[in-house]
Amino acid sequence: MNKRTFTVKGKTDLERCYPIMKELRPHLSFEEYIAIYNEAHIADGYEIVAIEDKGQIMAVMGYRFLSDYVRGRHVYVDDLVSTEKARSQGLGAELLKFAEEIAKASGCNTLRLCTGIENVRGVKFYERNGWTKRAFAYTKKL
Repeated sequence: MNKRTFTVKGKTDLERCYPIMKELRPHLSFEEYIAIYNEAHIADGYEIVAIEDKGQIMAVMGYRFLSDYVRGRHVYVDDLVSTEKARSQGLGAELLKFAEEIAKASGCNTLRLCTGIENVRGVKFYERNGWTKRAFAYTKKL
């Protein structure tokens, strides 16, 4: 493997990452993906990090820095996905480690994310990687 981890910069990188993000977010059109990235990047500094091997994007992670009264300043992982054929190769764990390093370098003491209650594989993955269930996240459709 000839892997490279990099922060996505510019339209070409975003275009290359879209098919992988779409595996996690199948409802997103390319136009919505770009619009949401641009809005979140401006509002919260949202970034996408990718792992590629031999020019092919294999996994992506979207994250941002947030602050709240419970955790203070922390890194929130919005999106984490490997391509179907690259799953179980340690890429997700590698991206979570990347998030830890960014958080530590920025003075954060906490990482946070949410996953769907139906995502049994994801829950097991996060727990194997040292994450702890701490809350229920609620949504209300308007």
